[in-house]
Amino acid sequence: MVIANVGYSEDLAYIHNEGFIDMARSAAATVLHLLHKQKVQNGLVVDLGCGGGVLAEILTQAGYHVLGIEISENMLKLARQRAPKTQFIRGSLFQAKLPECVAVTAIGQCVNYQFDRRSKSGLAGLFRRIYCALSPGGVFLFDVVEPGRVSKPPSLHFEGKDWAILVDKEEDIRRHVLTRRMTMFRKSGRLFRRSEEVHGKGSIH
Repeated sequence: MVIANVGYSEDLAYIHNEGFIDMARSAAATVLHLLHKQKVQNGLVVDLGCGGGVLAEILTQAGYHVLGIEISENMLKLARQRAPKTQFIRGSLFQAKLPECVAVTAIGQCVNYQFDRRSKSGLAGLFRRIYCALSPGGVFLFDVVEPGRVSKPPSLHFEGKDWAILVDKEEDIRRHVLTRRMTMFRKSGRLFRRSEEVHGKGSIH
């Protein structure tokens, strides 16, 4: 099956991997805490929507095997650089086969993304497959978008040493859809190049 490059352009993947990785780090710490609480010191962790590989790197260093599944080729390139000892495959988290494992993670609201056409009908099936894949005492850690996520003001600005991003958020309450319109600036030589991307997420209610 051929998968077109879906979501996360090269510049957005870079910006996300440079400036928005605190959640993945926090999630990794939570997974390690829960596994240690269950006295599970090793085994396979499946990281769905693994992004740039931050969580995978931390869990691999802690002695776990990690399988990262990601639909964006640009994100996978960064993940393979960050965590070269981790196995990564490209595919939809709603369709990929899940091997027996001690934990499953889905961080960054990846279960809500609508550029994966399988998301609307596949959530219940995904949760069933995760339940079947987890060993007794296994951990499933995920986050979701709920209604009312548009902040005030709805426009936000973030920047780093060689990038900046403007984010405009709009919520369609009737359709349960959150739309993020992003304008990115990334340094290229002595100048900055501009690009734009729109992400839609279906809220879980």
